[in-house]
Amino acid sequence: MSVNNVSVLVVESDDILRAIYSRLVAAQAKEVLTATNGHEGFQVYKAKKPDIIITDIKLPVINGIDMIKKIRHQDKNVRVIMMSAFVEVKYFIQAIETGVKGFLTKPIDSAKLSKLLMEQIYEILLERQIEEEGRKRKEAEKAREKSDYILRILSETTALFLQQGITDENINNTLKLIGKSTDASRLYIFRKHRYKKKEVVSQVYEWVADGIKSQSENTLLFNVSVDDPAFVGWVEKLSTGKIIQGDVATDFDEPQKSVLEAQDILSILVIPIFIQDDWWGFIGLDECKSVRKWSEFEINAMKLVAHNIGAAFYRKNVEYQLISLNADLENRVKERTRELEIEVAERKYAEKLLRESEEKYRLIFENANDGILLVDHKGHILMVNPRMVEVIGLIPHKVIGKPFCSFIDEAYREPTKFIINGNEKNETLNTIDVTLTQKNKQIRWLELKPTRIIWDTEPATLIFVSDITLRKTAQNELNRLNEHLENRINEEVRKVEQQQQLLIQKSKLESMGELAAGLAHEINQPLGGISMGLDNILYKLHENELSNDYLSKKVSTLFKDIERIRTIINHVRVFSRSQQNIQKEKVDFMRILDNTLSLVQQQFDNENIILSVPDNEKPVYIHANEYRIEQVLLNLLSNAKYAVNKKALTNTDASYVKRVDIRVTSDNDKLFICVEDNGIGMEIEVMNKIFDPFYSTKDSESGTGIGLSISYGIVKESNGKIYAQSVHGKGTSMFVELPLI
Repeated sequence: MSVNNVSVLVVESDDILRAIYSRLVAAQAKEVLTATNGHEGFQVYKAKKPDIIITDIKLPVINGIDMIKKIRHQDKNVRVIMMSAFVEVKYFIQAIETGVKGFLTKPIDSAKLSKLLMEQIYEILLERQIEEEGRKRKEAEKAREKSDYILRILSETTALFLQQGITDENINNTLKLIGKSTDASRLYIFRKHRYKKKEVVSQVYEWVADGIKSQSENTLLFNVSVDDPAFVGWVEKLSTGKIIQGDVATDFDEPQKSVLEAQDILSILVIPIFIQDDWWGFIGLDECKSVRKWSEFEINAMKLVAHNIGAAFYRKNVEYQLISLNADLENRVKERTRELEIEVAERKYAEKLLRESEEKYRLIFENANDGILLVDHKGHILMVNPRMVEVIGLIPHKVIGKPFCSFIDEAYREPTKFIINGNEKNETLNTIDVTLTQKNKQIRWLELKPTRIIWDTEPATLIFVSDITLRKTAQNELNRLNEHLENRINEEVRKVEQQQQLLIQKSKLESMGELAAGLAHEINQPLGGISMGLDNILYKLHENELSNDYLSKKVSTLFKDIERIRTIINHVRVFSRSQQNIQKEKVDFMRILDNTLSLVQQQFDNENIILSVPDNEKPVYIHANEYRIEQVLLNLLSNAKYAVNKKALTNTDASYVKRVDIRVTSDNDKLFICVEDNGIGMEIEVMNKIFDPFYSTKDSESGTGIGLSISYGIVKESNGKIYAQSVHGKGTSMFVELPLI
């Protein structure tokens, strides 16, 4: 049997009993501490801070009650189980006042002590579990906030590349934003190029966090040969699209380890950058403050950054190529123009118009943010703009003349064919979303917006293409986060329901502790009758006057007293039981009220409080859980008793009489209950808060502030209402309305 990770202090002056209790506790708790007197027990507590204290009341030096009171000054929440050979009520009340979790009378039943100890251990472990889950929830929320921030930064940097293109300023700003969002120490980009007829890589951009040494002047990071022994392993991985990451001290061998440690790098993440299928270089993140494991989200985010940088450089290269081609074309046109200067004026005029038309078309066509392509009625590509070339990932001469559907993924080819030649009479066609897999296996989401036109006297389709990959990725991520959030909300609701059950049970136990004196009197009265009856039987037997008739009557009376005790104990046992599955049924409210009064009547009498109750014996039926309604009544009566007692302490009027009245009335479909006292009353600002959880005007030892909050929930659960009327200094009336059946 495994023991639980809790510590228990056993304080017992008797050596044999202390040894017995220690063995019993050791079967359930990991650490067992012992003390022989109250002073030693207090010293052990200060040194070890045990989770649970099991102590006798009667102890040498300092008794158990005083020891617990001293401990309470340091820790009001420590759990205490009190033991005593004394059964007087005053010891039980003193134990309750110190906030004990259990009270056992000697000789101790080992099974009861073991069960009570296990209950306390379970509550301690449950509290620890709740604290641990709260910590994990905060860590998850922090990670989510960081992920949201990184996503926003990626969106901003992507928009920056799309709107302004690739420049040194844009790249440096991008590295700064990403470095701060990922809390990296250093962020840099290396580019592959040729130096002295050799293929090398060099650091071309760098960002460093505050307090981190820059490597921009490190000559070892410029013109590094791809055949360098310290770098050749990286080249093999990066050129095939693999990433490099790890703890420098444990995941890298020499000579790589020495090179990285010389730059104060503890952990590293390197992502390759490709332009189409050609390895262009890499982007890297360094951690120089502590060893770090990069999350899957951070790795994917950096892959996206690397892809965007590669796409931006590719777009810049294509733009340079197009500019060069256009310049060459213009030169050729000029040469041809000079050769044709001798032609007629009409030809010159036509050529002028043609050049102007081509220039306007080129500006619109080549600078469009969306891809544009023209296909004939058979679906073959007639023309594409630079943006469309970038989307497809192939140079123009490998695209022109090919069927457009051949570039679309197979699952979307039939819808694409339909918009091209499915309905030739419809000039405005529906927009569709399709996927296209580039040569480097990257999947792009495209939005196709087709329009029917006539091109060179033949029907054709002009298609505007928008790259919506990021939008689709963000949408999928948002759906995943929404699903995760819904699961977390359901889990939190379940936890709140469990905590509510614990609070209800705590309120019940507090009520039972407060009613302990009254219950003792209710049980002692029939016990006295049993004792006197047995004495009379013995006397008659001694005097030889015992007849069968007399014995039968006495035994019958004794059984009635025993049945009365059994009824009281069963009622308290059922009432205080934790009821996980609340069953509502048809119950008689007057019977519930009688059961409640049987628990509190003696306590009110002992404190000289006049308790006025209705004399209606006619049943009044409601649909509710009788023990929960009883819990509401006990709470209202407890608050009323506290109010009149507090007023009696401060009232100088000798004629003041403490009084609590219970009134029960009904109409056709509602039951009205009123508990009215002539106590201290409440001010308006206090009355507006009485149903708030944990709000109380009592001191911490007299109330927790959950009674009326739980009562409010129970009444609402029974489709009823609960409210208050009060005049400060005059008294309070609590009203409960419940539907009749």
